[in-house]
Amino acid sequence: MRTRNELYQAAIRTVSARRQMAKARAEDARAEAEAAIPALKAAEDEVRACGVRCALAGARGADRTQAAAALAAAKDKRDALLAASGRSPLALEPKFTCPVCQDTGVAEGKTCQCVHREMQRLRREEIEAMSSLSVTSFDTMKLDYYPNTPLGQTGQTVRRYMADLLADLRDYAEEFDLDSENLMFTGNAGLGKTHAALAVAGAALDKGYDVIYISSPDFFGRVETLHFGSDPAGEKDALMETVCGADLLILDDLGTEFNSSFVISTLYSLLNDRLGRRRPTILTTNITDGALLEKLYTEKVASRISAFVPYRFLGDDIRLQKAKE
Repeated sequence: MRTRNELYQAAIRTVSARRQMAKARAEDARAEAEAAIPALKAAEDEVRACGVRCALAGARGADRTQAAAALAAAKDKRDALLAASGRSPLALEPKFTCPVCQDTGVAEGKTCQCVHREMQRLRREEIEAMSSLSVTSFDTMKLDYYPNTPLGQTGQTVRRYMADLLADLRDYAEEFDLDSENLMFTGNAGLGKTHAALAVAGAALDKGYDVIYISSPDFFGRVETLHFGSDPAGEKDALMETVCGADLLILDDLGTEFNSSFVISTLYSLLNDRLGRRRPTILTTNITDGALLEKLYTEKVASRISAFVPYRFLGDDIRLQKAKE
């Protein structure tokens, strides 16, 4: 995964490439027009010369009336030549993707929103490459996959229970900000925990928050390899800072990693750091027994996780149901 700065640099490169492409296409259009209209180049040169004279008059504080009139006349002459050949004057101008910053990445001295949108797109693309599901919304979670059978003695059905649970999570996603609570999704495999977490991720990304999605076995395996191996570039520290500092962290499939004292220590540091920074975290796990969770990760880690709001997913494996369709 890329750090926020790396993501910013990648977005700037993309926006800059758009600007260069727009300018190159405009130059091609100008060259084609000049080849088709012999008098166009001289007319363009006259527009530039009049523009310089007008600018110099303004810089000297002189009356620009005559220079401005000459510039307008030169532009009219050029535009008439283009119109006679069936071309718009705009045909020779670069067509930038972002009209606000003209693909410079900067508007009114600040990073343009087009850069932030590109950062969101790149992060979304990164998350989708790391997970088995696309970043999506709760609209794609079909309640039909949850059984319409009674839930204990409550009189409520599993489907109704899951409808209420997903509605609650949808509200969480819509209202997400840095003060949002930490969540823990528990339940057997294939019940939509990751799907729901990615739906929250999609909403947070749309709001401009930086979201990091990591698979527990992949993340802890990578950190352990860097810690006990060669790490001359300091990748481990950069990785931990990125994960700890993200606006929203989704740690998926906790409990499927190879457990060790190092993993437990790293998990504790991660949770403790994010709680201290007041950064929301979503955990997903198949572990539904609190006693087993404490046994696997120690009381210290369990005490940190106890601060998370629990959401228990119920039903039958949706992936198996889809495979039979």
